[in-house]
Amino acid sequence: MNTRITEPGLVFDMSDETYHADPVAGGSMSSTFARLLTEHVPAKAEARRKNRKPTKAMDLGKAAHARALGAGPKLIVWEHDGRTKAGKEERLEAAPMLATEAAVAVTEAEYHRIVGMGVALRAEPEVAAILDTCQAEVSGFWSEDGTWMRARFDLLRSDLSWDYKTTEDASRRGFQKAMASFGYHQQAEFYGRGLSALGHDAGSRPMRFICQEKEAPYLVQIHSPDEDAMAVATELNDRAIGIYAAAKASGTWPGYATLHAEETPLPTYYFYAHEDVLDYNPHQEMEMS
Repeated sequence: MNTRITEPGLVFDMSDETYHADPVAGGSMSSTFARLLTEHVPAKAEARRKNRKPTKAMDLGKAAHARALGAGPKLIVWEHDGRTKAGKEERLEAAPMLATEAAVAVTEAEYHRIVGMGVALRAEPEVAAILDTCQAEVSGFWSEDGTWMRARFDLLRSDLSWDYKTTEDASRRGFQKAMASFGYHQQAEFYGRGLSALGHDAGSRPMRFICQEKEAPYLVQIHSPDEDAMAVATELNDRAIGIYAAAKASGTWPGYATLHAEETPLPTYYFYAHEDVLDYNPHQEMEMS
């Protein structure tokens, strides 16, 4: 499907490879890139975007998505060991599809795990109802002050949107750590602003995350960023969009602002981690002996 996006809207039948290739003429900004621009200077963020290489964990997550949502990239299960002649030929044949993200590949053992995850996911009545009443892998495109943006909604209904995440820890504490590490609150706000810009009712409520653990018994929990998390995400996304727009307009992705050797403090957590040492007074101990 060779789609070129020229007008804002939702697209319900766009392939993964078309979406990830960015069908907007001149390019568009994704939530993933907004988070890269939050963590890195523009030059580094742009380099990481261009040279993105999916990890084994990312591939497993994509494969679980394809199985659970019944949409997305083609799921390939390797029939042969990659070290054998047959395995090398098999991987060479699949390479073009994997490179464009039209497909994702897993081993037979990983496939059995994904099947188990799918069974556990649908064993949760609330999640099964979400899967059965939503449209999967919906692409959205909108413009904000002349800057094009895009999002890929895992599950979209008339009133809510969900994102499916595979994780090591689906608990509340696990999701807190995931928000801090992967910027899920930023993703939620970015997707929400897209739905709002497109006049979709789901934009008025924070996106919810269906989190599932990758080890048996494949526990499931649903989370949503709180009000404070969303407020922080709004500021971070506003900043990232501003940086992106400026870089696109100038054609320059700047690096670090200066080589000046400025004074740099220790991070706050360091003082908490070493409070027993920092509170230690050797003179006081000598006076007491």
